[in-house]
Amino acid sequence: MAANPRRKPSAFLQSFYGFLQTVFALLVFAIFVIAWAVETGTISLPQWAKAWNNATPEEVTTYTAVLVPSVSVLFLLFFFAGFLMMRKERRQFSNNGVV
Repeated sequence: MAANPRRKPSAFLQSFYGFLQTVFALLVFAIFVIAWAVETGTISLPQWAKAWNNATPEEVTTYTAVLVPSVSVLFLLFFFAGFLMMRKERRQFSNNGVV
């Protein structure tokens, strides 16, 4: 029988990865909750945050056009990073006989 060349990560490292995933998930959830609270008016923003610093409508359109794809790219990056981490962990457990 050939030995598995990959070593199983230590329990501390696995716990650390789990902790990081949990913190990241809570941060993403908090961002959506805060955005929803601001949108519904539960959290009112100061006037300077609403003013766009006297930006013209063209500038607002430009910033919006840049912001939406940027947020979408970041979402996809984090989504696929989490997906790959999940697959790696699942593969690791299936190789060790734990499912």
